[in-house]
Amino acid sequence: MAGRADSWARLGLDWRIRPIAPNHGKPVVVSEFESATWAGHLLIWITGEAELDAIHIADDRTVSKHYDLTGSDDLEALLGELDALLTTGRSQTSM
Repeated sequence: MAGRADSWARLGLDWRIRPIAPNHGKPVVVSEFESATWAGHLLIWITGEAELDAIHIADDRTVSKHYDLTGSDDLEALLGELDALLTTGRSQTSM
């Protein structure tokens, strides 16, 4: 996320990252984000599963996606897709 900090700061994006939660033996990190145009959250479990849920505030359009991350390249791709969603309003259909 640090590499995208400037872009997201220009969008007025506010990030809140909760402490790791034990989640019944399947630890998860929850990040919530909000700007004037988008709000949502990103959940990433220790297993590599990830969920992205976002809502476009102006028209209530939602994006909900599941990811199976196998390494840092997959995480970078997820964050790149989130960046594209926040800056252009478009989400990739496959991942």
